[in-house]
Amino acid sequence: MALTPAEKQRRYRERSKALAQSSLEAVERGLLQQVELAERGELSAVERTVLADELADAAKDHLWRAHHLSKLAMRVRTSG
Repeated sequence: MALTPAEKQRRYRERSKALAQSSLEAVERGLLQQVELAERGELSAVERTVLADELADAAKDHLWRAHHLSKLAMRVRTSG
């Protein structure tokens, strides 16, 4: 039984979303592992600085996404 284009698109979006989510989780896990190393004093000053920059970038990205989703929520509330 063949899938309709809408079903194919839905499946593609589900796979893409799952892949993106797992990728973000993997990056976050890696950062948390590096934080543990830094807290144990196993990173140099340069490595700690790089880690701090990566954490700040990740936080900024999360904030931007949250802001974008908040705007979308407001549009949905005020439409129709």
